[in-house]
Amino acid sequence: NPDSTHNNLPDPSSYTLQPSVTEITFSHESGPFFELSNYAPYTVTYKEKVYPTAEHLFQARKFLGHRPLFAEHIRRGSEQPQFATEAARRLALESRPDWEEKRVEIMEEVIELKFTQHEKLRRLLLNTGDRNLIYSSGTSDDFWGNGAHGTGQNEMGRALMRLRDELKREESEAKAILADLRRKGTGRR
Repeated sequence: NPDSTHNNLPDPSSYTLQPSVTEITFSHESGPFFELSNYAPYTVTYKEKVYPTAEHLFQARKFLGHRPLFAEHIRRGSEQPQFATEAARRLALESRPDWEEKRVEIMEEVIELKFTQHEKLRRLLLNTGDRNLIYSSGTSDDFWGNGAHGTGQNEMGRALMRLRDELKREESEAKAILADLRRKGTGRR
Protein backbone atom coordinates (compact mmCIF):
# COMPACT_ATOMS: atom_id res chain seq x y z
CA ASN A 1 0.00 0.00 0.00
CA PRO A 2 1.69 3.24 -1.14
CA ASP A 3 -0.08 5.25 1.55
CA SER A 4 0.92 3.11 4.53
CA THR A 5 3.57 5.64 5.56
CA HIS A 6 0.94 8.03 6.91
CA ASN A 7 -1.02 5.50 8.97
CA ASN A 8 0.59 6.76 12.16
CA LEU A 9 -0.52 10.38 11.56
CA PRO A 10 -3.66 11.69 13.23
CA ASP A 11 -6.76 11.47 11.08
CA PRO A 12 -7.14 14.95 9.55
CA SER A 13 -10.92 14.61 9.71
CA SER A 14 -10.57 14.77 13.49
CA TYR A 15 -9.37 18.39 13.33
CA THR A 16 -12.13 20.65 14.60
CA LEU A 17 -12.26 24.30 13.69
CA GLN A 18 -14.28 26.80 15.62
CA PRO A 19 -16.14 29.28 13.38
CA SER A 20 -14.20 32.11 15.05
CA VAL A 21 -10.88 30.74 13.72
CA THR A 22 -9.99 32.86 10.69
CA GLU A 23 -6.56 31.47 9.87
CA ILE A 24 -4.75 28.16 10.01
CA THR A 25 -1.01 28.02 10.48
CA PHE A 26 0.79 24.83 9.48
CA SER A 27 4.41 23.76 9.18
CA HIS A 28 6.53 21.08 7.55
CA GLU A 29 7.40 19.54 10.91
CA SER A 30 4.28 18.25 12.65
CA GLY A 31 1.12 19.34 14.37
CA PRO A 32 -2.38 20.03 13.18
CA PHE A 33 -2.66 20.52 9.43
CA PHE A 34 0.86 19.17 8.84
CA GLU A 35 -0.80 17.27 5.96
CA LEU A 36 -1.03 20.55 4.05
CA SER A 37 2.77 20.72 3.81
CA ASN A 38 4.82 19.11 1.06
CA TYR A 39 6.67 17.15 3.75
CA ALA A 40 3.60 15.12 4.73
CA PRO A 41 4.18 11.45 3.84
CA TYR A 42 1.64 11.13 1.03
CA THR A 43 2.85 9.76 -2.29
CA VAL A 44 2.34 11.73 -5.48
CA THR A 45 2.27 10.10 -8.91
CA TYR A 46 3.55 12.14 -11.84
CA LYS A 47 4.05 10.79 -15.36
CA GLU A 48 3.62 7.22 -14.09
CA LYS A 49 6.32 7.56 -11.43
CA VAL A 50 5.57 7.57 -7.71
CA TYR A 51 7.27 10.17 -5.53
CA PRO A 52 7.41 9.58 -1.75
CA THR A 53 6.13 13.11 -0.98
CA ALA A 54 5.07 16.27 -2.78
CA GLU A 55 8.44 17.73 -1.74
CA HIS A 56 10.24 15.01 -3.69
CA LEU A 57 8.28 15.83 -6.83
CA PHE A 58 8.63 19.58 -6.41
CA GLN A 59 12.42 19.34 -5.98
CA ALA A 60 12.76 16.80 -8.81
CA ARG A 61 10.92 19.13 -11.19
CA LYS A 62 13.95 21.44 -11.04
CA PHE A 63 15.82 18.81 -13.08
CA LEU A 64 13.30 16.58 -14.85
CA GLY A 65 13.59 18.00 -18.36
CA HIS A 66 17.32 18.45 -18.70
CA ARG A 67 18.97 16.43 -15.90
CA PRO A 68 16.75 13.34 -15.50
CA LEU A 69 19.38 11.43 -13.50
CA PHE A 70 19.36 14.15 -10.84
CA ALA A 71 15.56 14.09 -10.74
CA GLU A 72 15.59 10.32 -10.33
CA HIS A 73 18.18 10.57 -7.57
CA ILE A 74 15.86 12.93 -5.68
CA ARG A 75 12.87 10.64 -6.25
CA ARG A 76 14.57 7.42 -5.17
CA GLY A 77 17.37 8.51 -2.81
CA SER A 78 15.34 8.43 0.41
CA GLU A 79 11.74 8.48 1.60
CA GLN A 80 12.56 11.51 3.77
CA PRO A 81 11.48 14.87 2.31
CA GLN A 82 14.49 16.58 3.90
CA PHE A 83 16.67 14.46 1.61
CA ALA A 84 14.89 15.85 -1.47
CA THR A 85 15.28 19.43 -0.26
CA GLU A 86 18.96 19.01 0.58
CA ALA A 87 19.79 17.12 -2.63
CA ALA A 88 18.16 19.83 -4.74
CA ARG A 89 20.03 22.49 -2.78
CA ARG A 90 23.35 20.76 -3.44
CA LEU A 91 22.47 20.54 -7.16
CA ALA A 92 21.10 24.10 -7.39
CA LEU A 93 23.52 25.19 -10.12
CA GLU A 94 22.04 22.47 -12.34
CA SER A 95 18.41 23.62 -11.88
CA ARG A 96 16.37 24.43 -14.96
CA PRO A 97 17.23 27.96 -16.11
CA ASP A 98 13.63 29.20 -15.81
CA TRP A 99 13.11 27.85 -12.28
CA GLU A 100 12.59 31.22 -10.60
CA GLU A 101 9.86 32.14 -13.11
CA LYS A 102 8.18 28.71 -13.09
CA ARG A 103 8.41 27.64 -9.44
CA VAL A 104 4.97 28.90 -8.35
CA GLU A 105 3.27 27.33 -11.37
CA ILE A 106 5.10 24.05 -10.70
CA MET A 107 4.16 24.16 -7.02
CA GLU A 108 0.52 24.59 -8.03
CA GLU A 109 0.77 21.52 -10.29
CA VAL A 110 2.42 19.44 -7.54
CA ILE A 111 -0.12 20.29 -4.85
CA GLU A 112 -3.02 19.76 -7.24
CA LEU A 113 -1.73 16.23 -7.86
CA LYS A 114 -1.30 15.60 -4.14
CA PHE A 115 -4.73 16.86 -3.12
CA THR A 116 -6.58 15.18 -5.98
CA GLN A 117 -4.82 11.83 -5.56
CA HIS A 118 -5.77 11.59 -1.85
CA GLU A 119 -9.44 12.12 -1.07
CA LYS A 120 -8.67 12.52 2.65
CA LEU A 121 -6.37 15.45 1.88
CA ARG A 122 -8.84 16.97 -0.56
CA ARG A 123 -11.49 16.91 2.18
CA LEU A 124 -9.05 18.40 4.68
CA LEU A 125 -8.26 21.29 2.35
CA LEU A 126 -11.93 21.91 1.55
CA ASN A 127 -12.83 21.75 5.25
CA THR A 128 -10.54 24.72 5.92
CA GLY A 129 -13.39 26.79 4.46
CA ASP A 130 -12.38 30.35 3.67
CA ARG A 131 -9.72 30.55 6.35
CA ASN A 132 -6.37 32.09 5.56
CA LEU A 133 -3.72 29.35 5.26
CA ILE A 134 -0.30 30.32 6.53
CA TYR A 135 2.79 28.21 6.02
CA SER A 136 5.02 28.72 9.05
CA SER A 137 8.44 27.99 7.63
CA GLY A 138 10.35 29.23 10.65
CA THR A 139 13.21 31.58 9.87
CA SER A 140 14.27 29.82 6.70
CA ASP A 141 11.77 30.84 4.05
CA ASP A 142 10.38 34.27 3.26
CA PHE A 143 9.08 33.20 -0.14
CA TRP A 144 7.03 30.02 0.45
CA GLY A 145 6.35 30.76 4.11
CA ASN A 146 5.58 33.60 6.45
CA GLY A 147 9.27 34.02 7.29
CA ALA A 148 11.06 34.84 10.50
CA HIS A 149 8.92 37.85 11.43
CA GLY A 150 5.62 36.92 9.79
CA THR A 151 6.35 39.18 6.85
CA GLY A 152 7.09 36.50 4.25
CA GLN A 153 5.14 36.12 1.01
CA ASN A 154 3.41 32.87 2.10
CA GLU A 155 3.33 31.59 -1.49
CA MET A 156 2.66 28.03 -0.26
CA GLY A 157 -0.40 29.14 1.69
CA ARG A 158 -1.56 31.23 -1.26
CA ALA A 159 -1.16 28.31 -3.68
CA LEU A 160 -3.21 26.09 -1.36
CA MET A 161 -5.96 28.71 -1.10
CA ARG A 162 -6.09 29.02 -4.92
CA LEU A 163 -6.33 25.23 -5.20
CA ARG A 164 -9.04 25.16 -2.53
CA ASP A 165 -11.04 27.72 -4.51
CA GLU A 166 -10.68 25.62 -7.66
CA LEU A 167 -11.76 22.44 -5.85
CA LYS A 168 -14.77 24.29 -4.43
CA ARG A 169 -15.74 25.46 -7.93
CA GLU A 170 -15.43 21.92 -9.29
CA GLU A 171 -17.49 20.52 -6.43
CA SER A 172 -20.16 23.17 -6.94
CA GLU A 173 -20.30 22.50 -10.69
CA ALA A 174 -20.57 18.75 -10.08
CA LYS A 175 -23.44 19.29 -7.65
CA ALA A 176 -25.21 21.51 -10.20
CA ILE A 177 -24.86 18.86 -12.91
CA LEU A 178 -26.21 16.16 -10.58
CA ALA A 179 -29.14 18.34 -9.57
CA ASP A 180 -29.91 19.05 -13.22
CA LEU A 181 -29.77 15.35 -14.08
CA ARG A 182 -32.08 14.51 -11.17
CA ARG A 183 -34.57 17.15 -12.32
CA LYS A 184 -34.57 15.77 -15.85
CA GLY A 185 -34.50 12.12 -14.76
CA THR A 186 -31.97 9.66 -16.01
CA GLY A 187 -33.35 9.56 -19.54
CA ARG A 188 -33.00 5.79 -19.65
CA ARG A 189 -36.01 3.64 -20.52
